[in-house]
Amino acid sequence: MSGSDAARLLNLEEKIAYQDKTIAELNDVVVTLNRQVTDLQARLGQIERLVGSELSRRERPNEKPPHY
Repeated sequence: MSGSDAARLLNLEEKIAYQDKTIAELNDVVVTLNRQVTDLQARLGQIERLVGSELSRRERPNEKPPHY
């Protein structure tokens, strides 16, 4: 192997190491965001149920609003 081949190989190895590190960091971000989305979906579901139950209690058919 010549000197230029060794330098080329070293350059490729450095790029692969950098890409592996970047992929691992991006994976950590994706995992964190997935947990946050799951948590927010659960919270939104709770809010929807709360608002839905509150609205169903307030609905009174054929009743005029208070400003009439």
